Amino acid sequence: MPGVTTPDDVLAEGPAAEDGKDYKADGPSRHTDVLAAEYFRTNWGVKDKAFKRLKDVRTVGGYLRIYTDLPESADNSLTAIKLCERGLAYLHEQGVQNPVVFVHSEFGENGNPVLANILGPSDRSCRVTYPNPR
Repeated sequence: MPGVTTPDDVLAEGPAAEDGKDYKADGPSRHTDVLAAEYFRTNWGVKDKAFKRLKDVRTVGGYLRIYTDLPESADNSLTAIKLCERGLAYLHEQGVQNPVVFVHSEFGENGNPVLANILGPSDRSCRVTYPNPR
């Protein structure tokens, strides 16, 4: 898939502290998936409430990771679910057969926790269900 980083660029688990300031994923970086970022910008734009929360989009090891400024308590929130669904739509448009999407909170004590996700073709909802979010 063009415009995608390779697993050697960033660990599949997300940004690593060795990446310097990029490890917080709080804005575009050398790891940003430019095609995905453009997809979000052109389809929803800066006036969209959910888009305003997006800080970075990275494709790592075949996984789309959407980093936001949402708090860790926003798991399964409307905004997190909406961004996950949009990420899924992007991957479908790119022809990805087994889409995996993670929407992450802002960087904090626990890194960038997952707020919403799609874990493959059998996952029917962006809701985080395992482990139970609370």
